[in-house]
Amino acid sequence: MSYPSSPTPAQAPKPSTIYEVARLAGVSHQTVSRYLKGNGGLKPQTVVKVEEAMTRLDYTPNLAARALRSKQSYRLIIVAPEDVHFAASRILRSAVSAADDAGYVTDIISVDTRGSKRSARLLTLVSNERIAGVFSLIPLGPLVEQITAKHPDLPLVVAGSYDERMHARGSLADATPAAEMIEHLASLGHRSFYHVAGPKLWTSAVNRRKTYEATIARLGLHSAGSETGDWSMASGYRIGLEIPLQDGPVTAVFAANDQMAFGVMRALHERGKRVPEDISVFGWDNAEEGRYFIPSLSTVSMDLEATGRNSMRELISRIRNEPQDSSGYELTPMQLIFRESTAPAPNQPA
Repeated sequence: MSYPSSPTPAQAPKPSTIYEVARLAGVSHQTVSRYLKGNGGLKPQTVVKVEEAMTRLDYTPNLAARALRSKQSYRLIIVAPEDVHFAASRILRSAVSAADDAGYVTDIISVDTRGSKRSARLLTLVSNERIAGVFSLIPLGPLVEQITAKHPDLPLVVAGSYDERMHARGSLADATPAAEMIEHLASLGHRSFYHVAGPKLWTSAVNRRKTYEATIARLGLHSAGSETGDWSMASGYRIGLEIPLQDGPVTAVFAANDQMAFGVMRALHERGKRVPEDISVFGWDNAEEGRYFIPSLSTVSMDLEATGRNSMRELISRIRNEPQDSSGYELTPMQLIFRESTAPAPNQPA
């Protein structure tokens, strides 16, 4: 009695090799290796040939083998906030893409900078694993000193901070639009302002607050105060309930990000104040939902994707000991976007 034979399982195709990429591209395998290592010096047409061959062969570099051969790590840690809001998510996506293009793998860890088990986990990862570098979307505070004390040679870049020459990385630290925003509101007749600031550890928040205060003083306007939030809608809502509305009432609120601006608008609504008829509100980040709020939110638009790429490219340059030249950063223009949440001050002509 015969039995049907079991079907032979289909074998997965073998992954392409660096030699097959080289043959298809018409170059030597040493040239492909130079491309993968990011050593530069290749002609643009050669780079195009190699990339086209890799795409056609669906070639994925074996990072583990590369690490063994070169005795280098190709693993990066990206530190993200526990609450990945809209702005952070855009920076994160572009940073991961830039790392992938350069042949690095990324691990994302969320950290609460106020202290948590995740902070301890980051220190453990850096100490016990082979890490090429660390890129953080958030200020790390004391963690930076702890990491650099134990691992002084580990490249570390924080988005929205400054390099050793005090050049702003990307657009996060640039608060110039805050001055333009207040000047615009002043031109609409607003004289009494309030600022909902971001956390003091963040360079972007500090600069926006400084620019707000300097512009108010320069234009001879009145600031009814400022209060620090944590970037969340809840903190904006809490602060919005406390904004002074009597005795020279506030007619314009500048929130350091859109999420806090949304919370402020809700609080003002509950206090019987209309936006923008009674109080104008301006945010920052151009969060997508701001377009669909009633009223829609006036805000500042930034190229957050370029910020992520710039910061990641700087980290990779440090890892490779390449000269760091901030002039090579992508331009990250910012733009004021005027929507329904801003209008002339009460009793001013429209």
